[in-house]
Amino acid sequence: MSLAQIQDNLKHLRLNRIQERLETALEEASKSSLSYSDFLDQLLSQGVASKQEKYIAVRTSLAKFPYVKTLESFDFGFQPSIDRKKIKELAECRFIANGENV
Repeated sequence: MSLAQIQDNLKHLRLNRIQERLETALEEASKSSLSYSDFLDQLLSQGVASKQEKYIAVRTSLAKFPYVKTLESFDFGFQPSIDRKKIKELAECRFIANGENV
């Protein structure tokens, strides 16, 4: 199967991120001697991440939020009474799996 055919199949499957990245990924895989399964896993992981980013962007746009705030962009210096370590720990949501109260 030729590279053009693979590109065409990716386009047909709407795997645009993988299609854009395929040639670079093939070069990187040959340099690092990745196994076929590792190469495929890496490529598909990038495609999934891209789809998730797009999904979040579309949902945020549809929600018509005036702006997007994340924990990473929060200015803890502005509110010193908030414990940064505790907030990051809560953001991991381990309390849910552990069945703990916040």
